[in-house]
Amino acid sequence: MQSSQEPSPSLTTVSRVAIVGGGFSGATISRLLALSGLFEPDEIVVFEPRSRLGAGVAYDTNDPSLRLNVAAHRMRAIPGDPQRFARWFCETGRAGRDPEAGTEGAIYARRGDFADFMDNEMRPLLENGSIIHACERVERIHRQNGRWRIEGNAGTILHADIVVVATGHPPPRTPAQFASALQFHPRFVSNPSTSGAFQKIQQRDNIWIIGAGLTALDVLATLRARGHSGEITLLSRSGRLPRPHATGSFTLDGDDLLKRVPKTALCLLRQVRLAISDVTEKRLPWQIVFDALRHQGQAIWQALPLEEQRCFLRHLRRWYDIHRFRMPPQIKELVARETAAGRLHIRAGRIVSAECGSRDILVDVATTPHGNIEKDRAQWLILATGPDHENVIGSQACLLDLERAALITKDPHGLGIKCDRENRALARDGTPVDDLFIAGPLARGTFGELTSVPEIVDQAERIMQRIRQIRSIGTRRTPIRSTLNN
Repeated sequence: MQSSQEPSPSLTTVSRVAIVGGGFSGATISRLLALSGLFEPDEIVVFEPRSRLGAGVAYDTNDPSLRLNVAAHRMRAIPGDPQRFARWFCETGRAGRDPEAGTEGAIYARRGDFADFMDNEMRPLLENGSIIHACERVERIHRQNGRWRIEGNAGTILHADIVVVATGHPPPRTPAQFASALQFHPRFVSNPSTSGAFQKIQQRDNIWIIGAGLTALDVLATLRARGHSGEITLLSRSGRLPRPHATGSFTLDGDDLLKRVPKTALCLLRQVRLAISDVTEKRLPWQIVFDALRHQGQAIWQALPLEEQRCFLRHLRRWYDIHRFRMPPQIKELVARETAAGRLHIRAGRIVSAECGSRDILVDVATTPHGNIEKDRAQWLILATGPDHENVIGSQACLLDLERAALITKDPHGLGIKCDRENRALARDGTPVDDLFIAGPLARGTFGELTSVPEIVDQAERIMQRIRQIRSIGTRRTPIRSTLNN
């Protein structure tokens, strides 16, 4: 049996379900399948190059400055027991070891704590063989004799009846305006999640961060925690930061915020503004409107015609994101402190060109709203614009395999991979691929709201139920064979 901490040996196996990606989405699906009681040991295999399942890019960090963007009691990661993470955090003594976690009436735990929690949930299923962790990256996926053949970079070869693609977020993309000029520049950080990305930054270096969302705020927090004290500029097209959470606990009466599902982006905007006006007149925080809106998010998105979805993405997406995906209180305090001290600057604009100087990076910035060009310089540029979902297929060889075979295609908005409402991949001709599922944020083009833990859990349960239906039909079963024993 493979330990999740060790690389997998070369195996030739036949297994019922293969899950590509072991972040939160893939781990949750594998856990639900394993607990369903319908699968034998070794029939659920998760390919994940990280040593643990359930962390992924979002939570795989030991940086104590990086915290969850929502309170612990909202991390409803376990179906049927929505408060398990919050209880675990207190029962394990982590709350006592992290006194800064509790603030404004809630607990905002470190992301590494959530990774430890998921590891704790997954480990018993790994130890009893209900789930196999192939600790490697998938290089190829293709059809072979009516089944799926999956090849890992460390030599594992797996044949499966069902594949779940849960690869999560792709790396960011360098803007074309300065990609060629800075491609090999030692002071340009194109992916801040890369190990050692900030190692050479000196304490007083002048830094520009491209982006002003949660990823950019993560970079800010990490740099300050490492002792950096120089000036930092956040540059984004809007110059707007994510909004803070409300202090206290509030909810709206009733299940639905919008009694009539809007059919246009403009109608949606008007209804949300009206709801905010109503709650603020009652001296309630506007944040509860977006918390309520979240529960209707998928229904609203799916009711919008394709062109209205495009209109939303073009005109309202940034406005929605900064109100929906909010900064934790610890980051709010950091931003306020750094801004007051004159060490943090927020600018609206975009870099239209860049040039490598002898010691600095020279940039031309088109300012907002007038578009005037201003020349400036920085000792470091850090790209923090978030994942490049539009290029998710091109970022991974195994997904390119599926695209070349016409089994997957990009969704029409460039948010991920096209799928139907049963989470089945849609082939190039529009037909669903019954044994190929798209999980997690990759399916946002179809579902809209599909980034946070509760929404991913709901999707995982739907995928698990669909796989159970396929399982009940009955397919041939062949035990795992190791080529080392042949």
